[in-house]
Amino acid sequence: MSWKTDYEKKKTTVEQAAKLIKSGDIVWSTPNNNAPYTLLNAIGDRYKELKDVKLCVQLLTKPLSCFVPEAQGHIEVVTGFKGPGERAGEQAGFKLDTIAFQLHRHDELMLRVLRPTVGLIQITPPDEDGNCYVGCNSTGITEIFDTAKLIIAQVNSTIPSIYNEGLCININKVDVVVEVDEKIDVVPNIEPSELDRKVASYIVDMIPNGSTIQIGIGGIANAVGYSLEHHKDLGVHTELYVEAMYYLTMKGAINNSKKTLYPGKSVIGFASGSEDMYKFLDKNPAIMNREIQWVNNPAVVAQNDNFVSLNACIGVDLLGQVSSESIGFRQFSGTGGQLDFVRGAQKSKNGMSFLAMQSVVEKKDGSRISKITLTHAPGSAITVPRTDVQYVCTEYGIVNLQNQSIDYRAKALISIAHPDFRDQLTFEAKKAGIII
Repeated sequence: MSWKTDYEKKKTTVEQAAKLIKSGDIVWSTPNNNAPYTLLNAIGDRYKELKDVKLCVQLLTKPLSCFVPEAQGHIEVVTGFKGPGERAGEQAGFKLDTIAFQLHRHDELMLRVLRPTVGLIQITPPDEDGNCYVGCNSTGITEIFDTAKLIIAQVNSTIPSIYNEGLCININKVDVVVEVDEKIDVVPNIEPSELDRKVASYIVDMIPNGSTIQIGIGGIANAVGYSLEHHKDLGVHTELYVEAMYYLTMKGAINNSKKTLYPGKSVIGFASGSEDMYKFLDKNPAIMNREIQWVNNPAVVAQNDNFVSLNACIGVDLLGQVSSESIGFRQFSGTGGQLDFVRGAQKSKNGMSFLAMQSVVEKKDGSRISKITLTHAPGSAITVPRTDVQYVCTEYGIVNLQNQSIDYRAKALISIAHPDFRDQLTFEAKKAGIII
């Protein structure tokens, strides 16, 4: 049987595909902007017919139809990283759970913990050989075929085909096909503030030409990224390919010529940005998509000489412990791959890891809270342990905490705190016995 005949036999409507989900199923979806939202919402619309369905998602760009309090008990949602979609669901009164794990262990999560019985994937239309690409996010795509008994594919002609190694899906591996040309979500580019640019200025000056970079998201990351346009021979090895990387490539600052791992190619785990960026990624031989557990593996990251990792954080305590994912007990995002790249960068030859933030956060009433504190609020998740932290940066400077004493760490961090809080922090540190 030709793949074309097989494809036609597997085609059905979204509504019919959604009815294949049964009570007790463990359903996993491709994450973020590559989630099959039309299919997910069709399943969510059936919540009254279902019981004890577990839906596994990650970094959703928008809320799902099942994110209503009435669906609780019918569909349980667990996420590996809260995005705008999950947070919107919580604001609507829907309760969901969050998995704490490091992204380079995503294959273990899928195979040993979640073990989905149904996979929902979004793929490109088949090529002449019946092979499909997995769009902007291939996370978990290998493992889902090892665990699921049913694979439903939403075929979408609007998503980019990003070249990869061993991640193409032949249509004969899929059980059910629904054709939906659902427009991929565009992520607004965050304009850096003046404070963001000030923070970035300390970091940009330390990044040498020829570095391989990983940049996170947010105003500071963008400020650093766009400020690198006059650098030369930069390379990319990153969990998330962002708009700034596309910009630097167009400017000629990124050419991957000095990379020691996959020279000539930007290696990515997934991508999120503008329509122009998605068009750039489509069938681009200079872009290589790999499994997230390989991309984020610190030992793999370290194979890139002169590696620079830059990520934002929520707060740092005077011991040097970094929280980047929760505000007290309230989970805001997820662990993700921050620690993976912090560790990989520092094992790289001449590598550096930067964790950056503005020194204060302003409340609605105009008062300010220092992001550098004696201790984190109770329940705050420690994303990066103090023993892994290297450079910490605010608008007041940059300090290197790598392998430093407790006394040194506290004094160094106080020196880059907002001046209005330095005396109080010093008093608290002395009282706690942190400063000798």
